[in-house]
Amino acid sequence: MMEVLKTGWWFLQRPSFWPHAFTLALRKVVPARDTPEERAHASQWAEERAVGVESALKAVGLDVPPAGMPRLAEELRAEAAQLADSARVRMGGPGDIDLLHAAAVLSGAKRIVETGVAYGWSSLALLAALDRAQDGCLASVDMPYPKMNNEEWVGVAVPRRLRGRWVLVRQPDRFGLRKAIAQQGGRIDLCHYDSDKSYGGREYGYALLWRALRSGGIFISDDIQDNLAFRDFVEARGVAFAVTKYEGKFVGIARKE
Repeated sequence: MMEVLKTGWWFLQRPSFWPHAFTLALRKVVPARDTPEERAHASQWAEERAVGVESALKAVGLDVPPAGMPRLAEELRAEAAQLADSARVRMGGPGDIDLLHAAAVLSGAKRIVETGVAYGWSSLALLAALDRAQDGCLASVDMPYPKMNNEEWVGVAVPRRLRGRWVLVRQPDRFGLRKAIAQQGGRIDLCHYDSDKSYGGREYGYALLWRALRSGGIFISDDIQDNLAFRDFVEARGVAFAVTKYEGKFVGIARKE
């Protein structure tokens, strides 16, 4: 009960987050598609389709050069790790940042939107791709974690020299996504979803991002083993997709025709 009260007080102090709080409360009473059975089904579906990163990139039409796919520089990884270690709060790990970096480089993405920042590992991978091209912008959406007091550490892994092409929207997806897409002129080349992991949250966010994605654009979602949202999404649209596995979790990638 005390934790519920603390969470309620956190939201009460932030009026702009009240609609998001209502959505979270509604999930407590409305049947969700996030049951253990659904998770098991989603994990099995993803496991049966998982391939290596290079194969996944090729499956969605991205040509990997003979020398291999582009990777984030080791020096940059080490610098980011040192910056992340300086944070006073613990957040999520880096995930498959090589997949993100390669997808952005190989697709030539210039207008990118992502959800979920935490330390900023995914942001780092995408910003490094934009820096390599010397063009483009990344708009990231991230809502502070209730009760964690992590606001000042969001994106800490991104070195300051890479932040010139970065816009950070500190709001829940329901508002932040629309702002991030508008910041990119309403049309994007690549998106990365790593925020609200519920089926309903993904259903909302996926649709919004997909509408903004240009023809030929790349769609990436982390942790698709949590529920069947990604499976239902790609099957309903009949698009080319692939699944990769990273440290026991699954990433889905698709390309808009």
